[in-house]
Amino acid sequence: MSKITLLIEKLEFEAIIGLLEKERETPQKVQIWASIEIKYKKESLVDYVLICETIKKVVIESRFFTVEEAILVLIDKISALNPKIKKIFLKILKPEIIENTAVGACAEKNF
Repeated sequence: MSKITLLIEKLEFEAIIGLLEKERETPQKVQIWASIEIKYKKESLVDYVLICETIKKVVIESRFFTVEEAILVLIDKISALNPKIKKIFLKILKPEIIENTAVGACAEKNF
């Protein structure tokens, strides 16, 4: 059995996320980056599509107040999708909140 790191880079969509009144009313662009370490076996692959769909659905439906809150919830949701997942690094950026930069947060968790 080998360790493999799955990558999801720049999953981009609009969602309500933030504390400011404007952020609570108008969806803004968010970018999600993930690195997911798995114990690889041919017969039990991890579904990239399911992970991306889960991330998007959770963020859009939850209307998080902070990026940090979103990260913690998403890490738990992603890890529940497949017992082969051993480590998750997740980063959420808000590229349009401050001109000429992207701000956000990241976290990592081992399972």
